[in-house]
Amino acid sequence: MHLFFFFFFDSDFPKRLTSAMEDRGIDLFALAGITNVSPLTVKRWLNGRFEPRHKNLMSIADALDVSGDFLLGRT
Repeated sequence: MHLFFFFFFDSDFPKRLTSAMEDRGIDLFALAGITNVSPLTVKRWLNGRFEPRHKNLMSIADALDVSGDFLLGRT
């Protein structure tokens, strides 16, 4: 039997990511291609199941022309 755990972060990251994507006109498939991750991974970022690793966070920030701090809610 396999158990899968999903963690729901108490963060504004999904909202900030969605907002930045909408502002730039980038959908999840485009962001997946730019950041070299699967569309499923982006979908999980958007629904709050996962937060990106540091290297992916910087790729996302560059692609969306925002700071990593903005995406993480530090600004």
